[in-house]
Amino acid sequence: MKYYILYVFLTISRLTYTMDTEKANLSQPHYKLYCLYTPNFRTLYEQYFLPSIKDDFEIIAREYPQDCSSGIYRSEGWEKTMLYKLEMLREAIIENWNNQIFFYSDIDIIFLKPILEIALNHLGDSDFVIQQGWPRRLLCAGFFVMRGNEKTLRLITKAHHLLMKKFCLDDQVALQETLRGFKKGEIAWKFFPSEQFPNGSRVLKPTSEYYLPDSEIVLEDSIILFHANCCLGVENKYHFLTRVQEEYLKMQSLGTIEK
Repeated sequence: MKYYILYVFLTISRLTYTMDTEKANLSQPHYKLYCLYTPNFRTLYEQYFLPSIKDDFEIIAREYPQDCSSGIYRSEGWEKTMLYKLEMLREAIIENWNNQIFFYSDIDIIFLKPILEIALNHLGDSDFVIQQGWPRRLLCAGFFVMRGNEKTLRLITKAHHLLMKKFCLDDQVALQETLRGFKKGEIAWKFFPSEQFPNGSRVLKPTSEYYLPDSEIVLEDSIILFHANCCLGVENKYHFLTRVQEEYLKMQSLGTIEK
């Protein structure tokens, strides 16, 4: 019942929320948002991710085989799904060539506010801007905004090679290692502020490795989206997302966050 209520709320909020952020330079007539899911995560995609989107994106969603039967991070078959992700990103870069901008999001994310203009402001003239892992200062490949150009194509192609040859355990490690190999100034990138674009660990208090149903969570008032990683199993993801949404609504009712 709680999940159904969340689904209804997110659907309504997508239609009624008005944007109150600083204006960005919207240089394209529209922006594409790419995502992927496997059969085990279709409900997460349809009832959590999609209804939470508050911007007029062109959604490019692809369903891939359930090669990772458990759907658990780094379990057997996980790397195949991450290879699908990097292959899709190479196609996205080519589809948005000549520095056109596109968005990518994992589907265990919910958007709490409109994010288009905020994200474009953070991107600026960079080649890409990406979510930051927490507490370590490493990237999290769950959400990013990227330009289609030779530099980003080389980044994704090299990361794909590292993962395919099993030199890295997952896509974000492959991206991190590839970036370390770039010379200074060879590609322009930065992190989104983690307080606005938090991952799972950022909201867990005290910080712990994985979310559990009895974990304490604390949201900052600057949050605009939430990524339910650092969480094992799809049922725990549903629970985590529901709790974050409930806490967000509570903060709105108390006036901590503007409606």
